Amino acid sequence: MNAQIQIHPELQSVKAHDLPTNRWALAALQMFLRLVNRMHRRRFKGVLSRTLIRSSDGHRVPTLIIKPEQPKPLLPALVYFHGGAFVLEGAPAHVDNAVRYAAEADCTVLFVEYRLAPQHVFPAGFNDCQAALQWTIANAAQLGIDATRVAVGGDSAGGSLAAGVAQRALQEERIELRGQLLLYPVVDLLCTRPSMTSFKDVPPFKDISPPRLAKTYLGGAPSKPLPRYSSPIDGILKGLPPAYVETPQFDPLHDQGVDYANRLKAEGVEVELNDIPMMLIQHHRAEELFARTVAQFDRLYEEAETQGAKVMGLAVHPYISGVPHRIGWFEKALAHMAARPGTLFWQGRQIMEWYLGATA
Repeated sequence: MNAQIQIHPELQSVKAHDLPTNRWALAALQMFLRLVNRMHRRRFKGVLSRTLIRSSDGHRVPTLIIKPEQPKPLLPALVYFHGGAFVLEGAPAHVDNAVRYAAEADCTVLFVEYRLAPQHVFPAGFNDCQAALQWTIANAAQLGIDATRVAVGGDSAGGSLAAGVAQRALQEERIELRGQLLLYPVVDLLCTRPSMTSFKDVPPFKDISPPRLAKTYLGGAPSKPLPRYSSPIDGILKGLPPAYVETPQFDPLHDQGVDYANRLKAEGVEVELNDIPMMLIQHHRAEELFARTVAQFDRLYEEAETQGAKVMGLAVHPYISGVPHRIGWFEKALAHMAARPGTLFWQGRQIMEWYLGATA
């Protein structure tokens, strides 16, 4: 497929993988992710802290608070929801990006580790995200945040959550957000637009099945009417905050992202649509595009001077590569099993190599 479409040179080597949704395979993936994330995040301990936020049902939502190295008083804030098809935890690259948003847009980022399907179907994860936004605004003074300059954002599944949270914040809670940062968002769970079939085999996915993922997220086959806020394109869009929408050309989600941006515009919402040629869903590994995203994020806050993104390397760790040896015996055993072809752990490793950005 890579040879049949004109993919950006930096992403030519990306491979296609199946994305499992059965509980056992996902449990193995989550185990690996927790290991890699725990080791990876140690590098950011100078700018990263953790808290637990109480969700509407009492669940305590792990949340990372990321600040610039030299924070100014009353920073703007981005409440960010990572991607992962509603079933995977954030990858190290997600935290890398969040740290860079904080540093290069001079803001506080709250990185929300919401509950995931299939163990927790909608609205559990969505409610976690909404609770994180409410908590951020309620605790703005203690966090050193300007409560009038709070935005939500997310990529892929996280973009769906951000768009839905923005709608609920306006319509039910009268929260006035400064903006929405929507990177290749999932905004239509019925997934009926042409790009879903045209690019279903384009890396990093292999024969992607959006209805299967939507069924996993909702706990049943999606059909109209969908639960409110689960499929943002069906929501009330008038009056929403300004939005930056980014859509890679060869992403199965491309058409729904463009359609959502156009519908927002039709309802009078200020929208910046960045429709990127030659790109895949993993396009944030391309350096010049990350710089543009940061610049647009600055614009949402109406800063007098947009900060240039002095972009550092965006390399993400291959599976377990470079992980220090100071890990427990159980984690060592898991790593050993992951090296044995044919095992569940080995299969999990193949998916992890895609999710963590390895292309070798």
